Amino acid sequence: MSTENARPFSSERPAPAPRPPLVVQALRHAASDPDRLAVVDGATEERLSRGELAERSAALAAGLVSRGIGGGDIVAVAMPNLAWWPVVVLGVWRAGAALASLNPTWTAAEMGRLLVRVRPRLGIAFGPVAQPLGRALSEAGIDAEVAVLGEARALTPLAPLLIDGEDPFTEPPVSADDLAAVPFSSGVGGLPKGVRHTHRALSAVSAQVATQHEYTSEAVVLAGAPVFNAMGLVAALCTPLGAGAAIVTVPKPTTKRTLELIAAHRVTHAILPPTIVDEIAAAPAAERHDTSRLGLVVTGGDNVPAAPQRCAGQRLDALVRQAYGMTEALAISATLVDRPSDPETVGWLAAGTEARLVDPERGGDVAPGQPGELWIRGPQVMDGYHEDPRATAATITADGWLRTGDLVRIRDDGQLVIEDRLKELIKVKGASIAPAELELVLREHPAVDEACVVGRPDPRRGEVPVAWVVLSGAATEEELVSFVRARVAAHKRVHDVRIVDELPRVPSGTPVWRELRDRERDHGITSASARSISVSERSEEG
Repeated sequence: MSTENARPFSSERPAPAPRPPLVVQALRHAASDPDRLAVVDGATEERLSRGELAERSAALAAGLVSRGIGGGDIVAVAMPNLAWWPVVVLGVWRAGAALASLNPTWTAAEMGRLLVRVRPRLGIAFGPVAQPLGRALSEAGIDAEVAVLGEARALTPLAPLLIDGEDPFTEPPVSADDLAAVPFSSGVGGLPKGVRHTHRALSAVSAQVATQHEYTSEAVVLAGAPVFNAMGLVAALCTPLGAGAAIVTVPKPTTKRTLELIAAHRVTHAILPPTIVDEIAAAPAAERHDTSRLGLVVTGGDNVPAAPQRCAGQRLDALVRQAYGMTEALAISATLVDRPSDPETVGWLAAGTEARLVDPERGGDVAPGQPGELWIRGPQVMDGYHEDPRATAATITADGWLRTGDLVRIRDDGQLVIEDRLKELIKVKGASIAPAELELVLREHPAVDEACVVGRPDPRRGEVPVAWVVLSGAATEEELVSFVRARVAAHKRVHDVRIVDELPRVPSGTPVWRELRDRERDHGITSASARSISVSERSEEG
């Protein structure tokens, strides 16, 4: 498709000036004021100063280098939001390696399917997650040890990796074009893939967020969104490190604990999952906590209606807004603190970002005011999928436009309105689920011939996965729900199975997942042979 005559929308704010890699920025903050607070563990109240953060990360980097880990290598990390996250990420970067972040709730099989694509040299895990990570590496045929934070038998404790002696403030020779992070995403469809982000991209996106959300060295940021995903990585970890702000980590946020930490640590910025924003909006007790320093709450990962944003903002006396991004482009839009966005939108394009709205069926840019698939171009866009040039070419055009898979309208004032998803992802409480992964698990059952998984609207979870299957043998709906349940993390569990004689298809033979999704939205099944059962609605959700 030609883009020569395209007239893109552009952010009203220019891209921030280039900055050094985040690891260099963080060490310069530490050297300038080593006694200043850097990290608070919200679970244990352990505190690290900037100087202590620099010392621990230097010791970890020395240990990694002593094991031969360096430039071009990848370290897999699986842990909830702990005070160790800044230590680990800075240590990995100081060694010249890159980070592959894993959801600590994933099973060994789920981790293994991803790790075989990036083949890390080492794993670092929180105690309860260490055994699954070790099994995942072994089953994927990867010879790599697992360094453990906390108790885990037969695996290497992290402590022996820490080697003292190096000047904690020495800046590593990291290049802006070196690989920094490989989070995982399913893109617009298919199985999850490793997304390659350089130090240049992470530095750029952190500068975008810092300028738009007013992060300064005086800020205190509550890391309530998980750091292993894109929003948490950017807003709760990378941006505070670049700004010299303090980070308060929360391994498993609840409304009560979130409010307590905001008050106790005089939090200025809170990065929260949508469920916590919804609960704060419905909790009058929120008004009894001291949130006087809180200026901004950012949420994302799923659509948050305007009413909870407004109500939570009133209860907290702060600006509450959802941001919009994706793993392939770590920040696409944002509210501006000095010009709050309309909560019916996801705000304006991030600084230095261009956008096009493309007709998803006929190609070419849509008429002004009409919705189209959002394509973006900017410094925050990934380099590509790790060792997957075909998927990269299907997602990024030759002239650098990233296809988001989202149907978007841009208002006259420049704010973005998300109309629909063209991509197949299912959003459960803000977490993205790749239907292809669940379909792969279902097809491992000997009686399943074909499977297509789509999302069904759910008032408590946003969406839940529903499987449409064609059988070649005998199986019940309950049996298939249990089969999937035993092999995936709790939030990925299939909530309904619909057994049909055949799946609707396009002429190429591919199942029409959007048609099935629309049927789920209408709460109807047109196939006369379909039967369904809501097994998991009657069981423990996990």
